[in-house]
Amino acid sequence: MNNSSNFDSICAMNKKNILLLTLVHPDFLPPVYAAAQVLRDLQYNIHILTFDSLVPSEFDLGDNIVLETVGNHHSAGTFERMKLRNKFTELAKQLTISNQPIAIISFCPFSFDCGLKIKNNIPLIYIALEIADFVLPVFLRSPLSNYRNLLALRNVRKADLVATPSIQRSAWLAGRCHLSFMPHTILNTAYRNARQEGDTLDIFKELVPSTFSNKKILLYTGAVNTDLCTLELVQAFDQVNDQESALVITGIKDNEYCNTITAFVNQCAAKDRIKLFPYLTRRQMQALQANAHIGVCLAKEYPDSVKSKMMAPNKAGEYLSKGLYLLGVTSEYMRPFEMKDIATLSASARPGDICIGIKKALAAINDKEYKTRISRFVEDYFCMEHQLKPVIQFLNNIANML
Repeated sequence: MNNSSNFDSICAMNKKNILLLTLVHPDFLPPVYAAAQVLRDLQYNIHILTFDSLVPSEFDLGDNIVLETVGNHHSAGTFERMKLRNKFTELAKQLTISNQPIAIISFCPFSFDCGLKIKNNIPLIYIALEIADFVLPVFLRSPLSNYRNLLALRNVRKADLVATPSIQRSAWLAGRCHLSFMPHTILNTAYRNARQEGDTLDIFKELVPSTFSNKKILLYTGAVNTDLCTLELVQAFDQVNDQESALVITGIKDNEYCNTITAFVNQCAAKDRIKLFPYLTRRQMQALQANAHIGVCLAKEYPDSVKSKMMAPNKAGEYLSKGLYLLGVTSEYMRPFEMKDIATLSASARPGDICIGIKKALAAINDKEYKTRISRFVEDYFCMEHQLKPVIQFLNNIANML
């Protein structure tokens, strides 16, 4: 997708151009969208270069943002992926020549490596949205990806500004890469001033059964796997046995774990109040978020896994921006939401504890003041307009020198 027909003329008149690079399409890495929209509001022209979405669909980001994709990377074989990556790098290089951006922002190890190759004297910002350590067992499962991860770790000090989406990750990256500085923390949050694209209620009603009307909707979006407790979620919801609530889950694929979830749902007592979706378009996802009540954000922590203790879920920012109350598992990242009285945290990832958490969350949203608390928290702190300030200040300093 490329809506750049008028972009070249804009660039010719205004040198405040920024190039954003990401391997994962922003449909599935929404902080990229949020950063682009915040910077656009500050009169920067944004060009996002990425690969195809899993569910390609037009999505209106507003004026002065170009989204360009260069091919289907996620289902390509190894050699095809290498060709696509070379194509991506070459196109990114051409964009630095034609658009003369004042900065490049990379969001993943691949795009950071690409940024280093093409930057010349252009400042490079690395917002490391992915955890990527270099350990042998992981390397052997995916040598090409993890070699790229190693390069990013070894070269991270070459970035002109480094940030991660959690304090824990910033500290880990500083230690892992022996940095002489602490990376900034830019929490995964949403764009506060997002426009409502059409009637989200109509889209919502098209997606869910009519019997879901007037029920309290629990919504889980994102990846579906054992670490994110999706099976435990449906088991817990079935135990709740609340006829006035319904559960919606997106991201179901054709694999063993998802098939186990589907089989459980098909035979459980709450099957008529559970709706399972594959990956949906960005607009459909936002319609679900805009009309749900509780956003589910479960993740397991493992005693022997540092990575599991450094969560930075996109979902929390997306949910809160739509006024959803949060349901999570106790962790350092989620605890501040509980302290703000806008989340209920399960004591563990076991179905029984999650069931207790669901009951508490359903009771909590009877207090209509919860939406006011969420709105204030988002407006005052938990939105990309606030979180992106280190990058905004860095870019403003560059623009002032031009």
